[in-house]
Amino acid sequence: MTLLQVLAILLSAPLVQGVLASMRARLSGRPGPSLLQPYRDLAKLLRKEPRAGRAGSSIGFVAVGIALGTAVTILMVLPHIIGDSVRTTALDVVALVLFFALGRAAMVIAALDTDSSFSAMAVGREIAFAAIVEAPFLLALLAARSTPSSALLAGSALFIVLLFESARVPVDNQETHYELTMIHEGMLLEYAGPVFAAWQYGAQLRQVAMLVLVAFVLAGSGLPMALCFVAAVVAIPFVEAFQAKMRLFDVPQLATAATLLAVAALGIDIIGGVR
Repeated sequence: MTLLQVLAILLSAPLVQGVLASMRARLSGRPGPSLLQPYRDLAKLLRKEPRAGRAGSSIGFVAVGIALGTAVTILMVLPHIIGDSVRTTALDVVALVLFFALGRAAMVIAALDTDSSFSAMAVGREIAFAAIVEAPFLLALLAARSTPSSALLAGSALFIVLLFESARVPVDNQETHYELTMIHEGMLLEYAGPVFAAWQYGAQLRQVAMLVLVAFVLAGSGLPMALCFVAAVVAIPFVEAFQAKMRLFDVPQLATAATLLAVAALGIDIIGGVR
């Protein structure tokens, strides 16, 4: 990846969201929104009056700046982490995971600043899911691209992590507006205007960054990275269209599957290194 590719990602992140929403709707038998609808939504939010957390509090504005900054930083460091070298260093991988965690922490602080019971409930679920998904996230990146078989296993684990990070079915549902079931959207109920647009755009950037990581890891199996990226994008709406949202207490089973895949990939990596 080059700086020009990073700029292209910054501009095309809402388009990827539009493609996913359109494909999911069509697979469900609905016409679906336009591919450019996320751009229109962001433009409409930018014209509204900003609202961030409690009246008189600046925590929401600071938090959204941190979250958006971490999302952009992740995209800026990706070219150095997934460059021409086959393997990445453990320090790079840990730093990347910490950037994702920092953005999540900023969102949690912003949600708690609203003093909303629904936001607090969503925060509890978000933290619980983050605690069980960071281990497979880190292990999958550590095992990436050593052998074709470990690349497939690590890529599959990262795809499951992607469903958590981007609030996708069967973990969460971006199309629901029922407060008792929302997780990602539930934390942002009290935000509106340009601030909410920044939250949405930051989430779209994180989603694209995760898709790039999944494609990079799967490319270790010998497939072109562009093909792996398209495959990951297409797989998401298929999962959402044909898989029901899991019950809250069943979601850890999905994280366990990701952990087992990542551990298996790392095991293959270690055995290959010993030999």
